[in-house]
Amino acid sequence: MLATLLLHANRVVADALLTDALWCDDPPKSSGDNLRLYASRLRRLLGPDRVIRRYGGYQVFVHHGELDAARFEEHADRGRLALRLGDHEKAARELHEALQLWRGPAYADLRVAEELSGEAARLDELRLQALEGRIEADLKHGMGGELIAELTGHAREHPLRERFREHLMTALAGEGRTAEALTVYAETSRILADELGVDPSPDLRRLHQEILTADAQPTLGDAPAELPMNVIDFAGRADHVAELLDRLGDRSAVPVSVITGMGGIGKTALAVQVAHRVARRFPGGQLYVDLRGVHEEAQADPGQVLGRFLVALGVPGSSLPETTEERAALYRSRVAHRDVLVVLDNAASERQIRPLLPGVPGCAVLVTSRARLSGLEGAWRVDLGVLREHEAVSLLTRMIGQDRVAAQSADAIELVRLCDQMPLAVRIAGARLAARPEWPIAWLVGRLRDERGRLDQLVVGDRAVRASLALSYVGLSPLAQRAFRLLGLLNVPDFADWVPAALLDHPQDGGEALLGELVDAQLVTLSGLDTAGQARYRCHDLVRLYARERAETEEDPPALRLAIARALGGWLGLARRAAAQVPGACYALLHSSAPQWPVELEAGVEPLAWFDAERAALASLVEQAGALGFEEHAWDLAGCMERYFDVRGLFAECRRVNELAMLACRAAGNPFGEAVMLRGLLDVTTWMGIGHEGGAMVALHTNAARLVTMFEQVGERRGMSDAYVMCAWGLAAQGFVELALEAAQAALRLAEETGHLGGQARAYLAIGLAHGQRRVADAIPFFTSARGLAERLGNPRFEATVLQFLGLAYVETEQLRPAEQCLSRSLVMARAASDPSSEAMTLVSLAKLYARDEDPRAVSTADLVAGLSRRYNLAHHLADALWVRGDLALAAGDGALAVAQLTESVALWRARGWSVFLAGALASLARAHRAVGADEAASAAGREAHDLFTAVGDTAGAARALAI
Repeated sequence: MLATLLLHANRVVADALLTDALWCDDPPKSSGDNLRLYASRLRRLLGPDRVIRRYGGYQVFVHHGELDAARFEEHADRGRLALRLGDHEKAARELHEALQLWRGPAYADLRVAEELSGEAARLDELRLQALEGRIEADLKHGMGGELIAELTGHAREHPLRERFREHLMTALAGEGRTAEALTVYAETSRILADELGVDPSPDLRRLHQEILTADAQPTLGDAPAELPMNVIDFAGRADHVAELLDRLGDRSAVPVSVITGMGGIGKTALAVQVAHRVARRFPGGQLYVDLRGVHEEAQADPGQVLGRFLVALGVPGSSLPETTEERAALYRSRVAHRDVLVVLDNAASERQIRPLLPGVPGCAVLVTSRARLSGLEGAWRVDLGVLREHEAVSLLTRMIGQDRVAAQSADAIELVRLCDQMPLAVRIAGARLAARPEWPIAWLVGRLRDERGRLDQLVVGDRAVRASLALSYVGLSPLAQRAFRLLGLLNVPDFADWVPAALLDHPQDGGEALLGELVDAQLVTLSGLDTAGQARYRCHDLVRLYARERAETEEDPPALRLAIARALGGWLGLARRAAAQVPGACYALLHSSAPQWPVELEAGVEPLAWFDAERAALASLVEQAGALGFEEHAWDLAGCMERYFDVRGLFAECRRVNELAMLACRAAGNPFGEAVMLRGLLDVTTWMGIGHEGGAMVALHTNAARLVTMFEQVGERRGMSDAYVMCAWGLAAQGFVELALEAAQAALRLAEETGHLGGQARAYLAIGLAHGQRRVADAIPFFTSARGLAERLGNPRFEATVLQFLGLAYVETEQLRPAEQCLSRSLVMARAASDPSSEAMTLVSLAKLYARDEDPRAVSTADLVAGLSRRYNLAHHLADALWVRGDLALAAGDGALAVAQLTESVALWRARGWSVFLAGALASLARAHRAVGADEAASAAGREAHDLFTAVGDTAGAARALAI
């Protein structure tokens, strides 16, 4: 029954169809009763909201991602699309994911009726198609040898599926096992003729002919074989190898593949690896030349290279033409009737390459270059980056041995990370370790950790990372060299195109041209467009260290500090403008005296999208600015990010950044910046986390009182208003209502005197909160005033917060209709802003509304809040959700669940230090203990609740607790 319902998930399945599925043509007389019984059992297993009776049938509700079959089809569809688009890496990944969901034939353990039988056949066919596609993608990755055994089994199990046999022939031929590949074809022809009376498909016949042709091509005498030795420890680059192997198989034209990347990235190793793999496809010979493109004074002349190639192809030296053009023509004639692979290593430019290109199909060209060679017509480009971590570890393993790496795996991972996963650096480190088998890997790791000496350690024999990078650096124009040097000063993961201009103090529109030169030299990498639509660039770690070395050698220290200050000023100006547009907690936007550098941002960039793009860079800059003594920049940048962090729920990151900036301010004797950072820290530490010494709200009041004094000493009255509101919250939570009202009214006076509208809105909210601790109805006018100010400010984030309190006040006063209106609007605003904290607060208020209205959505909503709160470490909202959930469990008669939920809620409220909420949760816990017969525990919880209610002046609550 469940299988049939899931086949029609989220749709009604008529009783007749279910009856047929369960009993075919012989249903019992009690079939209707049996269906009701089975539905009842399914509800107990799946939950009461999952299986419902509707319109003469049953319906099962399924969420997206819950059904293996649906997930399988989604992965399979994405895999097939990727395969059609040539994205073999994605295709393999998606199809592997799809196939991992299978545990055997569809519905293997069920006696299925006709409908499910048809579905089983459909799913099994889709599985086989996914398997065929996955194998095709793996073949494109050059994994033919690893697939032969698997394909042999599939071909035997499914003798009439030609794709398995086609893939098997391809894998065998790719491994040089031509005779076996042809035997598979002959066997397939026989089976198809015997079983079906048909010939193999056109695709299979075409593959057969290609294998015959490749095997029969004559080898020309004296064919050159100039490829350098293939490195035995080559590792990684499977995707690029597959791309190049596929590209070199094109016989419709002369495929030209260009491998680009910075020095030391492994271009030559990849080209030689691929060339050796395809060498047998080119019986006419393999030509190789190092064009010495990185040595400007010694770059190979195309005419001389052509002379060398022609001699290798059998032309006597005395017969060589004089001019480059004549040699190029003779060269093209010589290779016109023989399949030749040409490898042009370290090319300098398109001009150097063009005369060396064959003219007819059958030949192929592999080029490596530090330049991008964008002007080379029809070329296929492979841009190499650093190795993936596991690839770099694999390379190290091949050099120093499996046992050594396995025994020191953590050190091996750190070593390749310190090498920036650059192949040359990993090879140098591996060579040093291989030469000293007694050295632990940690020995070299310790030396590489020191950034200033890292490049000194990456030297072995005639190989050095520094020397490799220097070859690219010396070829830059003087201005690009200086831009490169200054970029090395910044500890940022990536940056936008205005940054070089700020470092140089040049017009902004010149930065893009300089970056173009650095990208062409492979010293800077273009990462793509960020969420704000900006092009983003990055320097690899070892490149950055080299750039910093050059800066410290070639620049004056004062000039370096000025350059860093301009870059920080550029980010600061942008951050201030973006922060002003991010809806937040209505704190006064307080800024430093740090100078800004003028940067123009493209119109229409969303502020949150800009912060998303710059988040990692800004966090790094706060730390770097503080360390270099630019504490004004540090605290201002951190302050600009506070609203963004709040909206995105990045509380731990906000705390870390503010603490770094505050320490910098404290070290520099900057009380204003320290106060602003403390204000942000109090906000995030109060609402984030589980425990606080003495209670979170007690800590809030104590620290906020200190913050009032700090702002007063620097004469910042708007900051004082913000701090007084914090005091009011801390006091109200502890039950000191009169003191809380005094603090909130002081905040209101200061906000009105300074024109701080956000402060006025926050003060009204705090006044309402304090009144609500005694009589909720008294809070509503103040919440209403706060809402009006939030609307005037155009701050939806704060308006959503006010609506939460207003809606909750309506719930407590039994005004359920306006409560739902306020909370529904608040939820829409919170979700539109992707604000998890605000969403959790609204949802828990809705859960209370549903519980009051006996709406079954109360349980699922409270559970949703609990999950959201645990994910984002929102202790307050978690305590509230567990309280609601415990009360609901108690009402449903599940005392054990109620005790568990309420015990955790009480522990959280105790850590929060919010007296009235702790008292309420304790009263609920006392009732739950009483329900399960734990009378002594019930009495203890009830007495504590009574004492707390009495302390905060809630006589009604105290009376209820006393009754328990």
